[in-house]
Amino acid sequence: MLRTLGIAMLCLAAFAPSRVDADASVLIVQQGDALSSIAKRAGVSVQEIKDWNDLDGDMIRIGQELVVRRAAARSKAEEGIDWTPPFDYGASASKSGTPGEPRIAARDPSSAVATRLSGDATKRKKPDRGRTYRVQKGDTLTAIALRHRTTVGELLASNPGLRADQIFPGQTIDIGAPRPEVVFKLERGDNLLAVASRYDVSPRDLSRWNTGLGHRNARPGTQVRLYTRVPVSPSEAIGPTNRGRLEKGVRLPSHRGYFIRSAARAYGTEETIRWIVAAFDAVDAKFKQRKVVRIHDVSDRDGGKLRDHKSHQNGRDVDISYYQTECGSRGCRFDDFRASELDVARQWTLLEYWLRHGQVEMIFIDYRLQAKLYRYAKKKGATKAQLDRWIQYPRGKYEPNGVIRHFPSHDDHLHVRFVCPYSDLRCRP
Repeated sequence: MLRTLGIAMLCLAAFAPSRVDADASVLIVQQGDALSSIAKRAGVSVQEIKDWNDLDGDMIRIGQELVVRRAAARSKAEEGIDWTPPFDYGASASKSGTPGEPRIAARDPSSAVATRLSGDATKRKKPDRGRTYRVQKGDTLTAIALRHRTTVGELLASNPGLRADQIFPGQTIDIGAPRPEVVFKLERGDNLLAVASRYDVSPRDLSRWNTGLGHRNARPGTQVRLYTRVPVSPSEAIGPTNRGRLEKGVRLPSHRGYFIRSAARAYGTEETIRWIVAAFDAVDAKFKQRKVVRIHDVSDRDGGKLRDHKSHQNGRDVDISYYQTECGSRGCRFDDFRASELDVARQWTLLEYWLRHGQVEMIFIDYRLQAKLYRYAKKKGATKAQLDRWIQYPRGKYEPNGVIRHFPSHDDHLHVRFVCPYSDLRCRP
């Protein structure tokens, strides 16, 4: 009876019509689907679907998740611009968003999350499979594994009957696809055993890849190289901030430097959360007297539409109250205040951390407050080139250059949008 019911359910699922909702961006492939029919229903081209999903051919499988988009009619003035706040000033047309170009990595020297991926990974090319190697005189299986960015364990698994201590010149070995290279710097509290466990590699292989590195000299800041198929970050920002979602979001932890309004709306990518905490650590380290700001929203646990917002959908946006000269016990208020009341020293310390580490795509700050930040940053040694790149002021509130930009309704809080993590290949600026 149960077997008959199971077969019936499978048949119903197989012949259920697949569809694309009016506002859908993701589709699950059903039996009978083809790229051409999916593209027609979604109102896009086959090539666009291939580009969005990194498909080399026309082959798709039942149950596969595909990113799709509808081609909405737009006026010429609207083309290439996201008019839903926060306004991106045409950021979608920037070089970093050009299809086919490697994504710019935001590299944080203090982060234990990988600071670099191999060229193949950043170019989003699929590795070759079925590669073989002919053993040369003097080769060892360990040396072969190191040379081809894999492990002895994987070589043994790919070659039934192969023994590590019995290889001979002329023997052909299936070396499979190379593991992506990951490079990062240790932070305080890290140890090599924890690193090996996190990235699912053996401590022995970790030592082979990092000759001379041992437990005694594995200090904070030490660069570690390894090869792994484990994602460098468990979280993933998918799509743009106003039509996206978040997978395996990480909740913002408590901190003496900020008050979180709602823990349920404080989820972001692992990178976003680490960068927020690190910047507040920098403020905390510089100023002995504690001052607390309020963090209102990042994203929901799974991203998507968030009440009262049109962005905040993929774990890269956060709203923070300004540092002010007078703040209450529950943080600096989320309210209008005079520019003279801005605690410019603390505010610039927070912003400068993100700017110098290349972690922010844009920051919305009311234009009247930018003047104080500009003058303070200049006084503290920021160069003209840095100021031009970082701050819109004094070129006018409608100037489209500068990471820090004016946008209406940001006189009581600042809005930070972090960059797409370089490992999140489905993220869109």
